Amino acid sequence: MEIIISYAFAHIIEAIILWMSMSQMYEHRYKQWVTGFVIMAGHAVMFVVFLTGNIYFVTVVNLLTYILLIYILYNVNKRAAVFWGVIYIAIMALSEQMIFYVLQFIMRIKYVELKNTMIIVMVLCLCKILYFILIQIMVMMKNKSSVSDNGDLSMLLLMVTLIASLTVFITYYIIGVESNVNTRETVWAVASSIILVSSDILVLWVSIRINERKAENERIKIQLEQEKADARYYKLENEKNESLEILRHDMNNHLNTMLGMETNSDLKDYITSIMEQYNIKKRTTFSNNNVLNGLISEYSSKCYTENIEFVVDIRPGTIDDIVATDIVALFGNILSNAYEAAKQCEEINEKYIELVVKRKHETTFIKCVNSCAVPPKIIGGNFISIKKDSDRKHGYGMKSIDKIVNKYHGSHIEQFDENEFTISIMLMI
Repeated sequence: MEIIISYAFAHIIEAIILWMSMSQMYEHRYKQWVTGFVIMAGHAVMFVVFLTGNIYFVTVVNLLTYILLIYILYNVNKRAAVFWGVIYIAIMALSEQMIFYVLQFIMRIKYVELKNTMIIVMVLCLCKILYFILIQIMVMMKNKSSVSDNGDLSMLLLMVTLIASLTVFITYYIIGVESNVNTRETVWAVASSIILVSSDILVLWVSIRINERKAENERIKIQLEQEKADARYYKLENEKNESLEILRHDMNNHLNTMLGMETNSDLKDYITSIMEQYNIKKRTTFSNNNVLNGLISEYSSKCYTENIEFVVDIRPGTIDDIVATDIVALFGNILSNAYEAAKQCEEINEKYIELVVKRKHETTFIKCVNSCAVPPKIIGGNFISIKKDSDRKHGYGMKSIDKIVNKYHGSHIEQFDENEFTISIMLMI
C-alpha cells in the first residue's frame, strides 16, 4: 500500500509540473482551476494504467494523454501538442534513467530498487526534482526572447533551490540504504521530503506570479506612453482637420453655387465628380473633444476605404470629464476591435460600425455595435479580439478597456449575437 501511495504522489507532482510549466509558455483555453482539474484527472487515468505493470502500454497511454491534455487545454496546434507531449515523456524518462545511473554506477550505491518505503520515496523525489529542473530549463529556453534580467535572476534562484533539494534527497537516500532506520525516522524523512517538494513547487508558483506581474506592469507603462503620444497626435490632427473643414465648407458652398448657376450637364457632372473624389462633404467633427475627433476621423477614413458604414452619435457633455489618454485607450480599443471584426465580413452591406455616446444625470453610456462574421474567442470567460496577434498578446485591448472602466467606477458588458457584436459601457462621471 505504501508503494502505491508513493507512486500516486509522483503522479500528482507530474501533474503540477505539467500544469505550471505549460502555463508559463502558452495561454490556457479555460480557467486555471478547470485546467488544473483536467490535468489531475488525466494523471489519475495514467496512474490506473500504471498499475497494470505493462511498461509499453503505460508509455503509449502516457504519451497520448499528454498530447491530448496539451492540445485541449492550451492554445497550441496539433503539431505543437505532439512535439511537447513527446518532450515531456522523454524528459521524464531521461530524469529517471539519470538518477538510477548516478546512484548505481557513479555513487556506487547498490539496492536502488530495494522494496522499502523510504528508499522508494527518496528515489521518486530525486527523479521528480531532476525532472522539475530539466522542465524549467526547457521553459527558460522557450521563453528566452521574452524573459527580462529580473526573470533570469529569479529562475537562477529557483534552480539553486531545486539543486539544494536534490542534494537533500541524495543524502536521505544514502542514509536509508547504509543505515537501519526505524519506522519513526522513515515517517519523518518521507514527510520532510513531501514538504520540500511542495515548497519547491510553491517557490516556482510565486516566481511565475511575480514575473507575470512585472511583465504586466511594464506593458501597461509602455501602453500609457503610447496613449500619451497618440493623444498628442490626435490633437494635432484635429487642429489640422479644423482648418481643412473650413476649406471644405467654403469649397462645398462655392461648388454648390456653381452647380445652381450652371446649366451645362457636362460641367455639372464634372463639379459633382470633384466633390466626390476629394470627399469634400466628409465629416471631421464628431464631438467637442479634439482628441476624440482626431481618433474617430482616422477610423472614419479607414472605414471609408474598406466600405464599412460608420455611424457616430456623440452627445455634447458626455466625455468632458475623461482625460485625453483615457479617451485614446477606451475609444481606441473599442474602435480597433470593431474595425477588425467588420473588415472581415464578406458581404459589403453587412459591414457596419455604430458608436453612440449618451449621458443621463451622472452616468455616461457608451455603446458600440459592429458586424462580426467570425465569433470572437472566449478565454477565461472574457471575449478576445480576432486580430492577428500571438496568443500571448491576446486580450490586452479588453484589459485596457476594463482598466479605464474601473477607474471611472463603471461596468461593461459584451455580447455576440449571430453576426453582430455589442459592447455596452457605463461610466459614473
